Amino acid sequence: MAHSVVEHPSASSRPNQTTAALLFSTGFLLRFGFVVWQKTYIQWPGKAYPFAMEVSSIAASLAREHGYSSPFLHETGPTAWVSPAYPLLVAGAFKVFGVYTNGAALVILGLQCAMAAATGVVIYALGERTLGKGIGLFSAWIWTLSPIFFRWPVSWIWDFALSALLLASILWVVLDVAESGNQSKWLCFGGVWGAAALTNPSLISICPFTYAFAALANRRATRPWLKNVGYSLLLMLALLSPWAIRNQLVFGKTIILRSNFWFEFHLGNYHYSNGMGYLGFHPGANPRELRRYIELGEQGYINWAKREAFAFVRQYPREFVDLTLHRTWWFWDGTSILYQGDEWWKPWEYWPLSATAWLGLIFVFTRRPFGWQLYAACLVVYPLPYYFVYPVAKYRYAIEPEMLLLSVYLASLLWLELRTLTARRRNQQSRLPA
Repeated sequence: MAHSVVEHPSASSRPNQTTAALLFSTGFLLRFGFVVWQKTYIQWPGKAYPFAMEVSSIAASLAREHGYSSPFLHETGPTAWVSPAYPLLVAGAFKVFGVYTNGAALVILGLQCAMAAATGVVIYALGERTLGKGIGLFSAWIWTLSPIFFRWPVSWIWDFALSALLLASILWVVLDVAESGNQSKWLCFGGVWGAAALTNPSLISICPFTYAFAALANRRATRPWLKNVGYSLLLMLALLSPWAIRNQLVFGKTIILRSNFWFEFHLGNYHYSNGMGYLGFHPGANPRELRRYIELGEQGYINWAKREAFAFVRQYPREFVDLTLHRTWWFWDGTSILYQGDEWWKPWEYWPLSATAWLGLIFVFTRRPFGWQLYAACLVVYPLPYYFVYPVAKYRYAIEPEMLLLSVYLASLLWLELRTLTARRRNQQSRLPA
C-alpha cells in the first residue's frame, strides 16, 4: 500500500479563512434552521428536552439567586453534582430571557448550534495539520452537512456541543505547543484545559497524554519545556481552584470538579442490572430516591450509593466483569439507543462511525502521521469510565470529530489503494500483445 494519501501541508499552516467562514455559516444556519423548523426549543408536555434536568435546574436556582444548588427541580441545598461552567452559561440566559422560557431555550440552543458549527472549522484545521488537507476539508463538510451530527446541539441543553468543540480545540492547540514551545501557547493550552475541565470533567482523562505529547515534542527539539509545563499546569489549576475551594468550604471535603461519579457507578452496577443505568434509582425520576437524597444530603447520598455499588462488586465480581465487557462493546455499537426514550437514530445508524473510526485508527498506528497519539488517546482512553458506569449514545459525541477524521482518513486510503490497483491493471493490460 502507498504510505501517503495526500500531500501533507506544513504542520504550522492555517486553514483558508474563506473556507472556514463558509463552514461556520453553513453549519450554524442548517442547525439553527432545524431548531426553528422542528421547534426543538419548546418543552412539550411529557418530554425531557430541551431542558435536561440537572444543568437547567441548577441554572434556574442561580437565576433566582438561590446559589449553586438544587439539581433535581426541588429546593435541596448546595450541590456539586455537575461541574459549574455550563449551568453558569444557562443561568445567564435564564437571567436575561426568563427561567425555563422558550426564548431562553432558543438562545441557548442557538449558542450550541454556533459551537457545533465552530467545531466544523476546528475539524478542518486539525485534519489539515495531521492527516492531510483533503481529509480535513472533507471531514469538515461532512460534519457541517450531515444530520447525524445535529442530534445533541439542536435538542438538549447540555455541554455536548461545547465538549466536542473544546476537545478538538485542545488537540489543535497542542500541535502549536508541540511545534513552537512558545510560552504564550503553553499558557493558552493550560487555559483551554481549565475551561474543558470545568465544562466536562470526563475530558480530563486525555489531559496527561496531551501534555506528554507536547513535552516530548519540545524535548526532542531541544527547547526548554519543563518550566512551561509547570506554568501551563499552574494556570489550569488556578482556574479550577475557586470551584474546588467553594466545594471545600460548603461540603467540608475535597471535590475538585464534580461529586456524582459513584452515584453514576451505582446506576449501572447492581445485581441483575442490564448495565445501562437504571432511571428508577435516580432522584430526578423516583420520589423515593429524592427523599433519600434530601435526608442524607448530597454527599451522604453519594456515599450510600458508593457503598451499595461496592457491595455488589464484592458479592458478584463475575457479574460486574461481564457487565463491564458488554458495556465496552455497547459504547460503540449503539445498543444503548434501544434503552433510551426519544432517540432519533437506530443502532445501525450509530455503529458504522465507530467501526470506520477504529479501522482508521489501525492505519494511523501503522503510518503514524503527525499527532497520531492524540487520536489514539481519544478512542482508547476517553471512553474508559463509561465502560465501568454505563454507556449512552450522547457520551460518544465529544470524540466524534476525531472519529470522523479517522473515518475519512480510512476512506481516503482505500480510495488511493483502489486507484493504484486500477492504474496497475491498466498498465498490465496495455503491455499485452494486440
